[in-house]
Amino acid sequence: MAFDVTFAEEFADAMLHVLGWFVIAVVVAVTVVNAALMLASPRAWFRLPEWFPGRGSMTEHTYGSGLGAIETRIAGGMMVAAILWVLYDSLLRSR
Repeated sequence: MAFDVTFAEEFADAMLHVLGWFVIAVVVAVTVVNAALMLASPRAWFRLPEWFPGRGSMTEHTYGSGLGAIETRIAGGMMVAAILWVLYDSLLRSR
């Protein structure tokens, strides 16, 4: 017995696939901007709008300068390294 797949079901699957890739692209773009600013300038990262970065309980007073800024830069560097690792492994590494 063969399965009958209608055009509407195929279209819905394709649209979910496109929507999934769009969501992934948005999440990666926001993460890249956050990580780059955390690494380059923690003070600039704290000046981003509240809705953009996910800084949680971090405050500019504590993490904008001194040892807190070093911690923020380390976190940004780890995020950049993780993104580059995933991109390398998925796009450039020979199978």
